[in-house]
Amino acid sequence: MKNKDNEKIYLTSPERETIISWSDDDEKIFIYSSQQPMIRKLRKNKLFELKEERFNKSYACYPSPLSVKGYIPKNALTVRAKITKRKLTEEQKKEVGERLKKGREPWKTPTEQV
Repeated sequence: MKNKDNEKIYLTSPERETIISWSDDDEKIFIYSSQQPMIRKLRKNKLFELKEERFNKSYACYPSPLSVKGYIPKNALTVRAKITKRKLTEEQKKEVGERLKKGREPWKTPTEQV
């Protein structure tokens, strides 16, 4: 999106996106993102090879890029399913608690074992 002076301005919500692309022949995954949370994660990742970063020139005091493009090794990408909470009965909760206590026993310090 551009303003009246033909300067780049911030993207609108529907325009911000993350694109992840790879094929079977590629050893690396191409990632393009204009979403700030994803940009921060990618910039912190040591395996991410930055190819291009675009900044908003009209907001020079704001150092965050509008978008990034780069590559990451295939084995560095994971896709997670939504985490669901289990609903346990009181009996199941007691069983889980007992297993947890039993599992923690070997890790207790000598002062805790008394």
